[in-house]
Amino acid sequence: MKNTKTKYISIFIKLLCQAVLVVLALGITACSEQSTDEFYTNRQITILVGSGPGGVTDTSGRIIAGFLENHLPGNPTVIVQNMPGGGSVAMANHLYRSAARDGTVLGYSLPGLVAAQLMEPDRAKYDGRELSWIGSAITVTNTISVLNDTPVETLEDARNTEIIIGATGRGSLLYQLPAMAKELLNLKMQIITGYQGSSEITLAMERGEVHGQATALDYWSLSRPDWLSNGRLKFLAYVGPPDPRTPDTPHLNDLVSSQRDKDLIEVLEIGSKVGWPLFGPPGIPEQQLKTLRLAFSQMLQDQAFAEAIETSMRTPINPIDGKMLKIIVETALSTPDSVITEAKELLGI
Repeated sequence: MKNTKTKYISIFIKLLCQAVLVVLALGITACSEQSTDEFYTNRQITILVGSGPGGVTDTSGRIIAGFLENHLPGNPTVIVQNMPGGGSVAMANHLYRSAARDGTVLGYSLPGLVAAQLMEPDRAKYDGRELSWIGSAITVTNTISVLNDTPVETLEDARNTEIIIGATGRGSLLYQLPAMAKELLNLKMQIITGYQGSSEITLAMERGEVHGQATALDYWSLSRPDWLSNGRLKFLAYVGPPDPRTPDTPHLNDLVSSQRDKDLIEVLEIGSKVGWPLFGPPGIPEQQLKTLRLAFSQMLQDQAFAEAIETSMRTPINPIDGKMLKIIVETALSTPDSVITEAKELLGI
């Protein structure tokens, strides 16, 4: 009898403990949900833009900041702080190392951020696998563009006829795209480096110093939209997603045949696939990251946002959600070291 009584008491205590644990779990969940819903109430969120004022990165970053706060719970204020340097590498280094990891400090960068980790690890001190990817609203298509009086009709014509391309430094796609094309296709192409950016190269084109450059189509839409509409430009090849503004232009991949060459071109396309990404530092709480991704997704569905991008940037949105962006980044960062080494040797980096 005593053993039976003891047994029942033991069962009762066990059931009581389980009940207490369930209540505690429900309470913790409720508190967690409440804190998530209230976290952004009356807070300020800072987006660090990895470029100076003006231009595609700063302009689109400010548009995103203005619309994102409309879709975050709690009516937070979203502000932009410019942190230029090294193609957004300086900003990403700071975000990775020093920024608050609670979802109140985010980064917005140029497309080359992930490629920089692969190509220049001594300079890029962050790991894209650990960053909290929120989404990208705009991807980028880069073209080798020349003036319409340039004596070639296709890129393959440049095997026999020299063309002169203006570029910035070797770390930029403005240099890397024509340099890669030159090496893989054995082109008679002279690349003049040292220009400060696409705008300065465009002036050099107008002065007759160079025939063209390898810049983003969105640059032409912003700076010389008439050149797109009046046929002032010829597009010889592109990397990135297809773009209706250049329907008959070949992808650089279509001009090579070996898998080795295609793998090297894939390295150039990393930035095109990532686009202009919004992301946070490592370690943002999962619920905060879900909230940020949901708000970003809702913003992308906001017709006023799409119109603002198209009006200001003269480009349609081409969005990537945070989960897909993370997959793209992790795939890029798994590129074999042998391919990266050969790409760097080929580009002289």
